[in-house]
Amino acid sequence: MYDIILSKLEERKNNPLEVVVSGMGFVSFGFISALQNMTGIRVPLVISRRPEDAKKLLSQKGFKVKLSDNPSQIKDFSKKGYISISSDIDLVSTYENDLVCEMTGTVSYAAEVALRAMDADKHLITMNPELQATLGSELKVIADKKKLVITDIIGDQPGSIARLITQARLMGFKILVAGNMKRYMNKHATVVEMTPWAKDKGLAPRQTVSFTDGTKQSIEMNLVANYFDMDILEFGMRGPQVEEVHEGLKLFDFNKIPDKGIVDYVIGKKLFPGVFVIVEHPDTNQKLYLRYLGMGDGPRYILFEPYHLIHLEVPGTIAKVAFFGQETINNRVQNTRSIAVAKFNLTKGSKIDGIGGDTVYGVIDRAENSEDYLPIGLSEGAIVKHTLHQDQPIKISDVELPVNSATILSGLIKPQKKTPAFPFDFRFAHLL
Repeated sequence: MYDIILSKLEERKNNPLEVVVSGMGFVSFGFISALQNMTGIRVPLVISRRPEDAKKLLSQKGFKVKLSDNPSQIKDFSKKGYISISSDIDLVSTYENDLVCEMTGTVSYAAEVALRAMDADKHLITMNPELQATLGSELKVIADKKKLVITDIIGDQPGSIARLITQARLMGFKILVAGNMKRYMNKHATVVEMTPWAKDKGLAPRQTVSFTDGTKQSIEMNLVANYFDMDILEFGMRGPQVEEVHEGLKLFDFNKIPDKGIVDYVIGKKLFPGVFVIVEHPDTNQKLYLRYLGMGDGPRYILFEPYHLIHLEVPGTIAKVAFFGQETINNRVQNTRSIAVAKFNLTKGSKIDGIGGDTVYGVIDRAENSEDYLPIGLSEGAIVKHTLHQDQPIKISDVELPVNSATILSGLIKPQKKTPAFPFDFRFAHLL
């Protein structure tokens, strides 16, 4: 597959695929920078809520940059090797191209980007499992109706797990457990606590908090479960402590794992930041071969990748969409949800600050058990109606939800056209 992709990208050397990027953060810059050494893909336009900051960053790194809100001007600049920056989200639809890559990590804003992209018949590639796990099912319905692709990327852990699962199945393995490897977790991590570490790594503090408090973990495995129709063993997953990944073969009760398999994770300070699957092979004749190949005595085996290269693998996902109309992973069924849990005691009138903040963390749960609970991706801006205690799962009835694109698209808030300065853009109501 990769040789075919490289060949097709080489064919586009003089007419590159144009990808509009939403967001200018740590990962999106890494992706744009990596394209300098690639053929067949270019970014003509970055949509940023802080265009001056985005321009400054790219300029300091040696890129030719322009601020522009004019689609035809942006096209001309692109042909001359410039990247244009704009805060005008409407350019997602008005700029003439076929591919949009949403990389903000937001939910409500990203939903606006997604709706604009699909309204303009553009395929949507996301490095945003937060959007996919929260609103991906609704967006997938729209994409299917319009015969568009919506997919998260290989490189982030859900997409990398998806690739590993597909490879394992191609070899005849049955998937029992699909998961990722985590080094550390503190469900009550705060922005202040994680800021020094984030700055040292070049990350945003809130992004770092979402990694540390388990929210990102829940959202990512939520997405894997929903794409591959898998289950969980318990609320929040088990997450056994290990020294190395192969110990997972001894720490899951395989008698309790349903036939369709589960998502989970292992945690240990020495682990690689990678992905794994626990598998078995239905052909008993393979046991001899797998032992010879150093996979152990069976009957179960671990396949793993000790890395996920995030932005460097994005071009492969883009190419699969552009050349073959092929998705990597999305939220196509609703087996699990990631719900909001109080990080500390919350008093009446408190405003929830959402993913990566100081008020809540996300926990994966089965969909049938969590219908009445607040999705973590819809929690930002919600007002607490009464006192909630630390580590209490939050019900939708416990809060007053904000009115925004995400809560409307989810169906939890009914749109009111007469509301002044309403944030939801009714031009896209026909998509719902």
